[in-house]
Amino acid sequence: MAINSDFDHKLISIFGDISIDKAAVRDLKIRDARTITSFVEEWLVSRYQQPGKSNAQVYADITDFMSKHLPTKNEKQTIKHRLNQGESIVLLDRFTVSVDIKKKQSFIKIPCLDENNAVVDNGVLDANPGLLSGGQWGAGRLYVRPEGNAHIIELVEFKPMQSGQVRLDNIIEARQQFSTQEWIHVLLRTMGYEPSAYSEAEQCRIILRLLPLVQKNLNMMELAPKGTGKSFIYDNLSRHVWLTTGKLSRAQLFKNLNTKEEGLLARFDVLVLDEGQSLEFTGSGDIHANFKNYLESGHYSIGQDKVTSECGLMLLANIDLSSNKQPRRPDYIRHLPEMFHDDALMDRFHGIIPGWEIPRFRTEHAAQGPGIKADVFGEYANQIRIAGHYELPYGEVPILKGDTRDKNAVERLAKALSKLLMLNPDDAEYENYVLHPAMDLRKRVRTQLAELNPHEFSAALDVSISA
Repeated sequence: MAINSDFDHKLISIFGDISIDKAAVRDLKIRDARTITSFVEEWLVSRYQQPGKSNAQVYADITDFMSKHLPTKNEKQTIKHRLNQGESIVLLDRFTVSVDIKKKQSFIKIPCLDENNAVVDNGVLDANPGLLSGGQWGAGRLYVRPEGNAHIIELVEFKPMQSGQVRLDNIIEARQQFSTQEWIHVLLRTMGYEPSAYSEAEQCRIILRLLPLVQKNLNMMELAPKGTGKSFIYDNLSRHVWLTTGKLSRAQLFKNLNTKEEGLLARFDVLVLDEGQSLEFTGSGDIHANFKNYLESGHYSIGQDKVTSECGLMLLANIDLSSNKQPRRPDYIRHLPEMFHDDALMDRFHGIIPGWEIPRFRTEHAAQGPGIKADVFGEYANQIRIAGHYELPYGEVPILKGDTRDKNAVERLAKALSKLLMLNPDDAEYENYVLHPAMDLRKRVRTQLAELNPHEFSAALDVSISA
């Protein structure tokens, strides 16, 4: 596969230390030694890769670090024993803090130890606010100290896992130095894809997966056959995204009334429900009602509590295709659990990505050169998501008219694409790269609404630019 070396040099010269050679990271095969996310893998490679250092030595240094500081599940009792013996131990993990108002204390979760009630000093929290916003990967120093008649684990130091300073104005300035098509290539490389292995249409489909990361309360689906890489970026690109599958309860999704712990929808930027065709919901009636309320308004009620969140919902599911690589049945939404066959719930989704138009992932589709480091891009996406107009002068949408839900959906999707590609309506490329794709995403929702309830819904999108 030919690599555009001019593009590679341009990307490296503009992004410098916050770029990384994705192919070189993959060639080290760190994941053969331990299952870790891309942003952790890239952070480790950045930490240990130096000029003149062989791949074998980099691999040895990283695996040695992981053996000491990233324990496997069967090593957790050994770590706890060492802590009990008075050792101070540094672990690399995703640390998450919960604040107990009644006890006036903050507790920290340490997944690799299955520990939910360790404590953390307020000074550590003041220096690392990311611990309070969905958790943060980093190196934490732990030790055991007495408290009353018991002993507790305490986090006494924390160094966040971050590859470089993340400033929103830097990425805005960098965008101006690329054409729109080049910027799409930057995004693809960052996601782990090789742009030259895909057609322009396929490239534009793939980057749609990023939209919930940059726009609040954006609710989408991607339906596709197996093997197209639907879930990979959500599990590997940002600490602000949570991917889950299997059986889900109201307590997990919304709030646990016994522990008062907020659910996944209240703790992350994006909640991804993977393997949607196999999802099971415990107490599906309550979940169904809360989903409808939340997807419409951004809040839900559990008991006496009303919870507001800006989390987007992304639903991923496998569907069957015919010989011409189109969905085998026109009502392909029926591959999903019965809850999603409700047209009122379906209408609250803003768009459907046609994953059947993205080819099955092959070795030649993997990135062959530099892209932005995954942990850095995850922070950029979070900043884009929360930035005001003066910080990010993108997200503009022309005045639209038509069906209220269609109009609102297209507006929200267009805002997301405008922010991601940094194009506003006065740009010549806006309609082609932003407005038309946004309408296309919503059109698929309309086709499924018409299949579910043809008496009430037509397949036609009822939205247009106001004169």
